[in-house]
Amino acid sequence: MAFRMDIIVFFLCFIYVSNNLTKADWGLSTKEELEFKKQFLNLEKFAIKSIQIGDGDIYDCIDFYKQPGFNHPFWKNTTFEMKRKLFVEGRGTNANSPLNTRFKGVGCPYGTVPIRRVNKDDLGRAKMHPTNIDEEPGHHYAILRTKADPNRKLVGIESYFRLFNPRGIIGSQYSAFRMTLSNGLDSIKTGFTVNPLLFKDNKTRLFTHVTIDGRIQCYNQDCPGYVQINSDIPLGWTSPEANPEIYAIKLRINKGICDGPNSTKCLWTLYFDDENSVVGFWPPTLFGQLSEFANQADWGGEVYSPLDQPSPPMGTGKLPHQRGWHTIDLAHSRRIACTYENAKFLFLNPIDTELYKSDEDAYNIIDAGYRGEYWGREILYDGPGGIKGA
Repeated sequence: MAFRMDIIVFFLCFIYVSNNLTKADWGLSTKEELEFKKQFLNLEKFAIKSIQIGDGDIYDCIDFYKQPGFNHPFWKNTTFEMKRKLFVEGRGTNANSPLNTRFKGVGCPYGTVPIRRVNKDDLGRAKMHPTNIDEEPGHHYAILRTKADPNRKLVGIESYFRLFNPRGIIGSQYSAFRMTLSNGLDSIKTGFTVNPLLFKDNKTRLFTHVTIDGRIQCYNQDCPGYVQINSDIPLGWTSPEANPEIYAIKLRINKGICDGPNSTKCLWTLYFDDENSVVGFWPPTLFGQLSEFANQADWGGEVYSPLDQPSPPMGTGKLPHQRGWHTIDLAHSRRIACTYENAKFLFLNPIDTELYKSDEDAYNIIDAGYRGEYWGREILYDGPGGIKGA
């Protein structure tokens, strides 16, 4: 009962804070935004431990309570006791994964979380990324999506993704297999991507992308207000397995912590793998239309390329056809599902859907339908690309 009362007090605080923000991007005042960037760029000064992955990424293990995300006004009136309850609640889901997800078997110490070290150039490159609103030139899609319905109330989506590594991605191009929850011009997207502009390599990496009002966007932990809770699986994670393409990773986004079973005042939470380990969460006050519910979802492949370059491949680079396809040969997602308000987090095969192929000759998608308990609803999306000037 005491825990439930604390949760209610916590969300009353967030209602107060959200109504008293200085109007600025991400709900931050100019001073708060500068403070967030300063802390984000100086992580190594706060690190309990640092982990270098090969000759590339450095992850700093930061005290959970001192991570940059807590600088957002949403969290300012949150007591240490409530943060502690959130930490314990989130960590309680992080059972051992059947995959080797850790940093070469060594994760961050208990009570700390891994945040990828960045510099000013890294943040600048992230801002160079184009938005992906509507039909912006250079973006190409092969997705299954729910049909537009402003009255739909989605509170979660999930899917298993095979860890393919698209080849030949250069410069500011990217290729991703992902899923998106949206409401109007607000969206949360997660999946796996090859994105050399963002990550400075060609590895397949876990990513998140948040868009607000169609004009503000951020990736991964450079989103103010995002709180990391998992000590082994950071945003930007890449599989340490020698042949990761033989594995499928389950991702889920849903309203994970609430002040009641039917409440709309919940945190958007990212889960990883079969054990539904919590990776982290976003405060709902980051969003306008998406603060309570999503009304649309999509799953599938997405690529981007500047107009003066041929578009990159999606998945394996093979164009799937309605007949003669084999799951093992193509990029695909299985057990795609969503959950609705009052469904008690029961994830269901999405209904009222349609396929969207922006460039069918270069990228295609097949809806294989529901294929039993293991496969669930499956889609296959792939293609060689090669489009220039569109």
